[in-house]
Parts: sequence; structure tokens; C-alpha cells
Amino acid sequence: MKKKKISKTRGFFFYQEVLQSRAYLDLPVSARDLLHCFALELRFSRRNNRKVYTNNGEVSFTEVQYKAEFKRASNTYIKARDRLIKNGFIKQTYRGGMSRGDRAMYKVLIADDLAIREKRWLRYPDENWKKDIPKAKRTMVGVDTRFKAKPTLKKSTLNGQLHPYEVNPYEH
Repeated sequence: MKKKKISKTRGFFFYQEVLQSRAYLDLPVSARDLLHCFALELRFSRRNNRKVYTNNGEVSFTEVQYKAEFKRASNTYIKARDRLIKNGFIKQTYRGGMSRGDRAMYKVLIADDLAIREKRWLRYPDENWKKDIPKAKRTMVGVDTRFKAKPTLKKSTLNGQLHPYEVNPYEH
């Protein structure tokens, strides 16, 4: 197995405040793994001797990457992402999925360069962000043809003596 080169501008330190919070402890293992993946996607630079995350708000870790990394199902990724949004660890900044290569973007809310009011996970038991979970897009394919009632044969049996009446198969 080939070792990856470690970048000096990538990496994330989880503070004890995050790891012992009620919001983090309520997460299932799949959501914790996804949170770690989002956090490792952050890149930082130093400005005025402070760490500033330059790509926060543009972080993405796709369902395909998650499935390849953890060998889990697609629905597990969606449930884990929804749980992270509900508990206040991430916020979706861009929907994605409009064309090939278009991916959803998220803001990781545990970064230490954020203001306290942006760290939603601190207020988790009292508040949740269930309303921010993205819903499935409406599909317009087949709307005119789905769930149509078809004529049925009245008083018919599969292998019996009764013959169907009221619907003649030769008339349609």
C-alpha cells in the first residue's frame, strides 16, 4: 500500500470540548467517521499568527468517497450527513448534483476560527437544525404516467369456471 504524502496545510485537531460535547456523543459511529472526513478536508493558512481555514464552506466529501473508504451503503452516508446537520456540526452551503462533477459543499462548524454564534453544536440539546436537512429533489419524470388505475376484470377467477364480464379484452 502506498503512503500518502502529508501536507503541511491540511489537518485538524479535535479539541476535548468537541469530543466530550453532548452533540458529539449522540452521533453514531458512521456520522463520527464522516465528521472526521469533513474535518480532514479543511486547509488552513496562518494570518497574524492565527490559523485560518481557507476552504471552509467549500468542503465536500461525496457519497462515492465515503462508500469506497468505509465500505458502507449509500443510505448510511445520507443518514450520517443528516445527523451531522441536525446536531450542528456541518451546514450545507451549496446543493450540488445539477450535472456531472457538481458536488454538494459544506461548512464545518467545529473550526476554531469561527465565532461562537456560528458553532451550532454548542447549543445542540436545546436546539436542533432538522429544518436545514436537504430534502429529495422533485422528479418530474413519469409524473403523467404513474399511479394510473387500469381497468380490472370483475368477478373473475384465475383457473375457475367463471368468466369475466363487463370488460371485453378485444375491444381495447
